[in-house]
Amino acid sequence: MLPLSKLYNTPMQVRFALKKRQIATCDQLLASAGQCEARKALARASRIDLEILTTMVRRADMARVRGIGTVFGRMLEDLGILDVAMLAVHDQQMLHEHLRSYNEAQRLARRSPTPAEVMDWIEQARSLAKLVSYEPQGTATASSASVATVAR
Repeated sequence: MLPLSKLYNTPMQVRFALKKRQIATCDQLLASAGQCEARKALARASRIDLEILTTMVRRADMARVRGIGTVFGRMLEDLGILDVAMLAVHDQQMLHEHLRSYNEAQRLARRSPTPAEVMDWIEQARSLAKLVSYEPQGTATASSASVATVAR
């Protein structure tokens, strides 16, 4: 149960607003705001900007993958891989190369993830339950759309 305070760039006032609603961990956030309609309702009730809340939900979703910490999570996010569903559809070799190139250019981490780590992340992502939706029930989801990874 990762606390929300461990998510990258989580505004303190948002954490306090969620804590008032008994939401202090990533698991609690995903249970309360993983689905689109529930997230909209929580944003209204807690007066949290929906875009900020959605970003937090995406980061909480990625935190379920063992081995993706703050730095590797940020790298994936910078490359457009925002949640578990997006990670699950990527080719391990291509993603490893994109991460290596990106880290080489940006120097965000001391080292790039290894091919084995990237393969493990993708395998985990493929086996995890889908907890996040972006559209109301019955419409297409953003994560099921084609995702293009941008190499930088």
